[in-house]
Amino acid sequence: MKPHSLAVDSMRAFNADALNRQCSNIRQRALITLITLVAILLVFFSNTALYADEARARAAMADPENPLVAVFTSKGAFYIELYTRSAPRNVARFIALVSGDYEFPGTELKSRYYDQSSFHTVVPGRTLRAGNPALNRFGLQPQSIRAEIDGAALGLDTRPLFSSSAEVDPSLAIANREDFEREILAPLYLAEGIDTAQALRNQSEKMMQRLQQMSVLDVLENLGHRYSAALGTQPITQGTVALMTTTPGETGVELVISLLPSPWLDGRVTPIGNVVDGMSVIGEIGSIEVNPRRNAELGTTIYSMRIL
Repeated sequence: MKPHSLAVDSMRAFNADALNRQCSNIRQRALITLITLVAILLVFFSNTALYADEARARAAMADPENPLVAVFTSKGAFYIELYTRSAPRNVARFIALVSGDYEFPGTELKSRYYDQSSFHTVVPGRTLRAGNPALNRFGLQPQSIRAEIDGAALGLDTRPLFSSSAEVDPSLAIANREDFEREILAPLYLAEGIDTAQALRNQSEKMMQRLQQMSVLDVLENLGHRYSAALGTQPITQGTVALMTTTPGETGVELVISLLPSPWLDGRVTPIGNVVDGMSVIGEIGSIEVNPRRNAELGTTIYSMRIL
């Protein structure tokens, strides 16, 4: 073979190899670009489902006339529909605290109370809590106000203390004899004016009959809880937002958000709303135990709350 022909053939072979490599590189880059694009689209659509959205929140509201609150946290945002009819005074105060319109007792200070606070207590899979005044960075102490709970709407007056098998209603969380004496017997004796062993002996039969007739509502009222009629209070379920009691019958400003149906909270806290969008964010916040005495740094930060 002539040298010229050999060179031409070699160049052709080289060019063919180079072209093949170039085509292969182009195909690889196109494949990588396609995979990247698909990944971006997947992230976009998964985030659309994962993170809260105001339009979706409004569409999920039970009553579009109710106030809607956006809560922005270090884990994402969620939205709360407030129940103005079932807890008007507590909702009005909550709105004032969120908006910075609440004047704290003994001061002329107004502040957006929940901004830059955290979910200081998390019981994984059960409840989240935020807004405890004892943990407020400025030492702000809002006053307690009367609880707004409709015990009849919750059916507490129709739930007997004892079941037909003589078991105490599980919502009362009576685990042992000490609990029974502290939560049921002592308040009952106080309500009936029994303050001596002799008085108890004299009325022992009456007390046995009274115990058999008592409802869950009776037990909670003996503990000091107070109820109002015609509020239509709903049971505590997944996503319920409520205000904790400071003393029985009085609500403070500490929020509790339930991650599951929680009958043990019915009649003890004032529900003020429900999470209508962003439960996945709530679930993430509620996945790690947080105790303010042990690991407060793990608490999810509440950047801000806003009334929309």
